[in-house]
Amino acid sequence: MKTLTFAIFALLTTPLFAKKEVGEENFVVQGKIFEIDIMSEADKEATNVQVVVYQDREIYAAFNSNEAGSYEFIVPVGHEYELWFGGTTYVNKKIYVDARSVPSRKSGYECNIDVGLFKPVDNVEFPTLAEHWVKVRWDAEYSQLIPDYEYTDDRAMELNKQLKKARKIQKGY
Repeated sequence: MKTLTFAIFALLTTPLFAKKEVGEENFVVQGKIFEIDIMSEADKEATNVQVVVYQDREIYAAFNSNEAGSYEFIVPVGHEYELWFGGTTYVNKKIYVDARSVPSRKSGYECNIDVGLFKPVDNVEFPTLAEHWVKVRWDAEYSQLIPDYEYTDDRAMELNKQLKKARKIQKGY
């Protein structure tokens, strides 16, 4: 359970901003995608995972992570983004990033998002993941994008219930 909890909260424990140089009107989003085995709760690097980026509700970019599960892309500030991770191989996770209020600055910004995904389970739905898994918004006080921890904690509790059900079904209970 520790590994699964770690992977679920990887986004929250990863620093959101570092010192990579990005242009003043842009920010870079990068991270690593892990595959979680819901039975053993072990994780490994997920290779070639589909990532779809929506800007203001329209497709902005679509690509696959590399062989090590890493991805990186640059987007302009001043927009809303929805990031979809998983494609048809995994149960998708969606992350909402509201960058409409992010001010321009000479060095730009860097946003690190690690994501833990798992494969679909027959006869089990994950309605929690139909909504955004994480919501990130600009916080002027801290001058950075900050995830809504309370929202994500609620999502994690709901997902843990659904994962328990999935484990029971896979074990044949």
